[in-house]
Amino acid sequence: MKNVIKQSSLIPAEYVIYDYAGEGKDLRKDKQLVHVGGNMAVGYEEGCGIMLYEMAGDPGAWEIGDKDQVLHDIYDDGWLSDVPVEKLASMSVLEFMLAVAERKAQKKAVAS
Repeated sequence: MKNVIKQSSLIPAEYVIYDYAGEGKDLRKDKQLVHVGGNMAVGYEEGCGIMLYEMAGDPGAWEIGDKDQVLHDIYDDGWLSDVPVEKLASMSVLEFMLAVAERKAQKKAVAS
């Protein structure tokens, strides 16, 4: 069985770190997440991997960062950073595992 993510499943959210580095200013970045229902979404953050978020805020003003709750993550060490989140979310488990294995093998071959 394969997941199918529709373009309408993509939602905007804001990544917010309040009082970033103690300077009294907030760090804010626009993000695209795959909405999986309610206040839950899947996203990708380079250096953190694929995350399942319980978002903060309200529909149309969703927020991740300081106020979200990460329910699960798959750390990837950057090897999927070029794959759009909608493609990651639409992969079957087998496709995902094969993509990861292929990229790890390529990285290992380059390092050798």
